[in-house]
Amino acid sequence: MKKIEKNTVFKTGIWIKEQQGQLTIGSLDKNSPEIMIVPDQLSLKIFEFEKDMMEALYGDNKIKFNPSALNIEKLLSNLKKQFKEYDIRISSSGTTKNIFHGNYDEIYGFIEKLVQSSIYPISSPPPLIYINISVLEDHLCIIYRDSLSISDPATLTKEFNFIKSTLNGEIYHKTTPGNPSYYDIIIPSKHY
Repeated sequence: MKKIEKNTVFKTGIWIKEQQGQLTIGSLDKNSPEIMIVPDQLSLKIFEFEKDMMEALYGDNKIKFNPSALNIEKLLSNLKKQFKEYDIRISSSGTTKNIFHGNYDEIYGFIEKLVQSSIYPISSPPPLIYINISVLEDHLCIIYRDSLSISDPATLTKEFNFIKSTLNGEIYHKTTPGNPSYYDIIIPSKHY
């Protein structure tokens, strides 16, 4: 079996269709036009999930997807899962009633790099990481710090340039005598 890239199927999308009495599957990626037969064991699982999928599409509790709105609560939950072995303290405000328009992968990747800058190289004990996120006046505001001030802005030059040049954001590294340093980040919403 050739190596399968992580998340490829869900990033590009798939279709599943019953044809000629069999379930078939294909990728929505135009570079992968093959149509394959779904194995019997997977077909059974898919038929079990069909009822739940019908409910998600047409049921009373369906939730409409807005591709430009960033689900910040989901982003923070996924971040917490990824770094579950570390003590990350997250607080957020204004993220459920105010909408921030941005790219999930860009924002997640940036915050992921911040966390990695605080935990690598590994220190003992590992630092407490504090992330405060809010949405104010169409801007995503992030205050980030670790208890030991391990994160070094010199190692995040590429990420800071991305925030400033691509996302038109602002980022400040603030230090105060006797207190841990922190990052203050402001990213405006993208308007599509």
